[in-house]
Amino acid sequence: MFAQIFEKVNSFLSGVPFDALVTFAWGSYAAVFALAAILSLLFKKFKKATKRPFLCFTNAYAGVTLALFLKEFSFAEAVTAASVFWVAGYVLYGLLCALSSEGKPVAQPAMRVSGVAALPTPAPVVNSAKAAEVRAPAAKNNVRLEHAVAVTDKLLSKNLSKSDRQELEKLKNTLAVLQIKGTLTPTEAEILNDNFNALLKLMAKYNV
Repeated sequence: MFAQIFEKVNSFLSGVPFDALVTFAWGSYAAVFALAAILSLLFKKFKKATKRPFLCFTNAYAGVTLALFLKEFSFAEAVTAASVFWVAGYVLYGLLCALSSEGKPVAQPAMRVSGVAALPTPAPVVNSAKAAEVRAPAAKNNVRLEHAVAVTDKLLSKNLSKSDRQELEKLKNTLAVLQIKGTLTPTEAEILNDNFNALLKLMAKYNV
């Protein structure tokens, strides 16, 4: 049964001109790429979706190209045509991935303050009472540090992005070192202020 089906399919394809077969195969591939690109540009959900299926689709069509060219050309020539198609397909796959990538948000520069003066007012979404605790006077560095460490622990329990989690863990380690040191030099006080600024931004981002 399968042999008969194969013979009928082969007989049908043999009656179709080579140019028509190649045009149909490559045209359908181009149509799928165009559809994927348009969906990536128009729909955020599709933009975030993996483009690996298109890569598998490209590999399959490279095989189709090889089979079609073997009907009219030598094996070496057919392999060359399939290789060129495969490379072009990977370039298109790269373009799809580029369309799907989102630029990293530009972080607002933290306001620099001299010494260990009060920190600048955070974004409005931050609870003012909590922000006030972080902006304690320089004489209460230990209290500020203890509170900041507690806030970092609370933030670490959230569903953070990989980069934010790494930044927060680094920030927590810095705060722990300053907390152990106690009395801070002017340079260390500036580092402390920078870390509080970074902590305030993360508090605003995750509504803590």
